[in-house]
Amino acid sequence: MERKRTLRTLLFILFIISCTVLLTSPAAAEDSSITRSFSKENPAPNEEFEVILTISGLRAAGIVESIPEGFTYVSTSYPADGRVSVSGQNLVFSVLDDRKIVYRVKAPVSGSGNFEGQWNDILNQKKGTIQASEVSVDPDSKAAEEQEAETEKSPAGIFPVISGVMAAALAVSAYGKRV
Repeated sequence: MERKRTLRTLLFILFIISCTVLLTSPAAAEDSSITRSFSKENPAPNEEFEVILTISGLRAAGIVESIPEGFTYVSTSYPADGRVSVSGQNLVFSVLDDRKIVYRVKAPVSGSGNFEGQWNDILNQKKGTIQASEVSVDPDSKAAEEQEAETEKSPAGIFPVISGVMAAALAVSAYGKRV
């Protein structure tokens, strides 16, 4: 009987210790990751579009986002208090409990390119990559057609302006000789 009581007491103590360890240990860390998406994956030539970085499991980190040659960084709504830096085709973001970064890019006249990125989790001392994403300029898009139609409405360059100025100058000079 004494032996059963000792065994139950021992099992009860082990149960209490196990529960204490489970309840007081840090929660399982959330997997750290960043995913990239676009407001348009096939923008028209010279069209601006948004790049969205969705952040998971990173509390304090650095992100280096590389935009392809030909694409031009325009702006971001991300805090500009030293947490964003631009160097050529690289954008550097300092993450402090942020869940999303949105920035704008202008597409080139033609072509395509891969957006690439890396992150460095300062607190957990982990590194990772953001999966490369390709964007292709679509010369046949509706926006491209609208841009072309707008170009056709406007005068063809500076030649008509120069011609008009020269005609006015000749008219003034001819009028001046008559008087």
